[in-house]
Amino acid sequence: MVFMKFARRIIFKFHVFLLLVARLACADVIRDDGASSKYLRPRELNSFFNLKLFWKEGYKWQGSSSEKKWCMQCTLNRCSEGSSIKIDTCDRSDSRQQFFFDDGRIRSRKNKDVCLERQGRSIKLDQCNNSINQKWDELSTSREFQLRIPGNKYKCASQHHHPKKNERVYLTSCKKSIDNKTDKWIVY
Repeated sequence: MVFMKFARRIIFKFHVFLLLVARLACADVIRDDGASSKYLRPRELNSFFNLKLFWKEGYKWQGSSSEKKWCMQCTLNRCSEGSSIKIDTCDRSDSRQQFFFDDGRIRSRKNKDVCLERQGRSIKLDQCNNSINQKWDELSTSREFQLRIPGNKYKCASQHHHPKKNERVYLTSCKKSIDNKTDKWIVY
């Protein structure tokens, strides 16, 4: 009888634990502006993704109305410190194009010691730290988003005009990027 009570209590606690874990995995993150949306959870380091320029029917890049999948990629093979960020044809197996979202930072999968950092208008990989220059707006897993400095709706990460292979990604006017339909990214 005592054993049965003990077993039921353990099973109940285990179910509560599983429900809590499931709730955390699906929880909405509240942004600084009070909005709530489905975002990648901070410290989700076991789930990498590519960052692809958002494209939809009706877009026309470089005179073509068919989709070309452009993803962020570090310029140096080892994604070492100082590597710039460019766009290239998306390749889900290329670890130079894979990233993690880590407490507001975007961390490279190829070299987990480096994060995307704003250096003036440039975006480069630098040693991960708590610098404000490594913080980005949260990435949405369910829709397109602008990759911006937290609290600044005027500067976006883009190559700002119709994309071509090997163009650098840098901070530019969101308005310019919107005009060229290159202001949004999507987790791919």
